[in-house]
Amino acid sequence: MGLGFQAMKASIIVPTLNRSISLRKTLSSITLQTFPAEQFEIIVVDNGSADGTRETIEAVIESHPRYQIRYVYEPERGLLAGRHRGVLEAIGELLIFIDDDIEADSGWLRAIVSGFDDVKVQLIGGRNLPRYEVDPPAWIESFWDTTGQGGRLCWFLSLTDLGEKKLHIKPSCIWGLNFSIRRHAFYDLGGFHPDSVPEHLQHFDGDGESGLAMAAEARGTLALYEPAAIVYHFIPASRMTLEYFERRAFVQGIRDSYSEVRRNRGPSIALLAEIRRVTNRVIRRAKSLGRAGTIVGPEEGIILEMHKRVADAHRAGFEYHQRAIRADPQVMEWVLRPHYWDYRLPR
Repeated sequence: MGLGFQAMKASIIVPTLNRSISLRKTLSSITLQTFPAEQFEIIVVDNGSADGTRETIEAVIESHPRYQIRYVYEPERGLLAGRHRGVLEAIGELLIFIDDDIEADSGWLRAIVSGFDDVKVQLIGGRNLPRYEVDPPAWIESFWDTTGQGGRLCWFLSLTDLGEKKLHIKPSCIWGLNFSIRRHAFYDLGGFHPDSVPEHLQHFDGDGESGLAMAAEARGTLALYEPAAIVYHFIPASRMTLEYFERRAFVQGIRDSYSEVRRNRGPSIALLAEIRRVTNRVIRRAKSLGRAGTIVGPEEGIILEMHKRVADAHRAGFEYHQRAIRADPQVMEWVLRPHYWDYRLPR
């Protein structure tokens, strides 16, 4: 490439699996950045796609010769493998992780790099706004949470809007579709944890970027919300269903159990308390919307029932993982690993 580590400002890492159509839009949006092309690279990690992903990437490379775009094939399945393989390939001092179903605003990368001008800042997140395939159903609004500073977020759809001002935030508020970190901080904090593993190995799933974020919070690592670092997250109609929210909650239950086990260094002794906490939170949220007039009349009862079903799915995922770690020492060993630089899943 002709550029050494010191010359390369940023490495954008894009793990992908069978999303060639949305990936093309993602890559196209990165080639429209206002940041100089020679100061960043794009590493696309193909996690075993069978839909023409490689051909899509090669076409983008051919049509954008000014940009340093690399295709990397990683056969080990899971988001952890895609992310860590991308880091191993990267030469930039800033590691920028995005998903393969986002489109970045033209000023996104410049805003991120500028945010790191403050040498104390180690992590940066931005606004993750929806790009709905169809108009969302009204009940989706009840799954948004508000923050103490007037922002909004919906973790079920990975959406975040904390407003127009830069803010120092908790690292846990930065999600993987728009997650930037200094290279040295990434290694110092131990890297990512397992995430989005194949379904038949779901008991080996983990808390992804949340594990790194929790380590960062424990150390007092400074994280920044940069409002101009905007990505638009494609939300297909298939994700705007109660069934999808239940599946997402089940997986979150697994991830919360994983986090709990790592904290306790063993099975959770607070399982029922954790389940009640989550259940009560979602029910309080639904009831507060009813009192505020956001949902009224018969719909209030329907939406309250939806929140209960989602809470039940979360509990089921939590219990599933707790049973797995009690039944299989290999699962416990996997959960308690100090790091996942060797990201190969147990067989």
